Amino acid sequence: MAVDINRGTSGVQLPPEVSQEIWQKVQDASVIMGLAQKVPLSGAGTVYHEVLTDSVPKFVGETDRKPVSNPTIGNKLLKAHKIAVVQTYSDEFKRDLPGLFNALIGRLPGTLARTFDVAALHGVGAPSADFDDLSGATEVSIANAVAGSTDAYAGFLAALAAVPELNAWALSPQGEVTALSNRDTSGGPILVGSAARDGSVGSIVGRPVFRSGNAYEAGTPNVLGIGGDWTKARWGQVEAISIDISDNPVFDDDGDLITAGWQDNMIGVRAEIHVGFIADDSQFVRLTDEIAEEGDG
Repeated sequence: MAVDINRGTSGVQLPPEVSQEIWQKVQDASVIMGLAQKVPLSGAGTVYHEVLTDSVPKFVGETDRKPVSNPTIGNKLLKAHKIAVVQTYSDEFKRDLPGLFNALIGRLPGTLARTFDVAALHGVGAPSADFDDLSGATEVSIANAVAGSTDAYAGFLAALAAVPELNAWALSPQGEVTALSNRDTSGGPILVGSAARDGSVGSIVGRPVFRSGNAYEAGTPNVLGIGGDWTKARWGQVEAISIDISDNPVFDDDGDLITAGWQDNMIGVRAEIHVGFIADDSQFVRLTDEIAEEGDG
């Protein structure tokens, strides 16, 4: 029988500080959770309204009729979706609780954060409805066609032109290498180091850069990062992380047996989070390594 170790009804009890540390590390590992706005989210979902266009006031004479100009309002449903994973451990971990807790802290956050990030950034494994992603955002090349050239710099400027309110970059290690191997038009570095600010590794054209391997997507072309106005992206969570432990058999997605559980002296640890994501992808750009062929442009 599965034992809920969050509520401590019986069996192994997960200390609140361990659960909190795991959840904090999930947020630290997720570039989306770090850059997008965190908002409240109920289990049934929450509707968020946004002003799409402002009203336009005008100068008028003393007795002239005043103009009428109403703002345009839009709304989106932020809905919770479950991300879950089962990890297996030997029975010895159950006897050595500190070892089990340390293993959970070390293994769970990165996997949960990556699943959320690649869904939101690239649409990989994303729910089919009521979950936005940035896979359809405009693509801008920062390809380093000539080493030491201003190619990438021109690309970053093009990204800024496409999204004037762009306020941060989520850059993969591959994108970071591209930025570091190029120069601006004055011969200076594109990626400028600065004192650590909320986890950024520096700035490009005055916008902070946050490094994350989750920002990379292999393809033709490869996506090296995402830039945008992150005030136009929201994420939310329902409660904290839920972790259950069981000595029942564990099966893979195809129904094949992974471990017989009790019979094999193995336990399974199931972790779940409920999160949602909404965004206006017109306010983001996907940075690629596409090199234009001669005659293009």
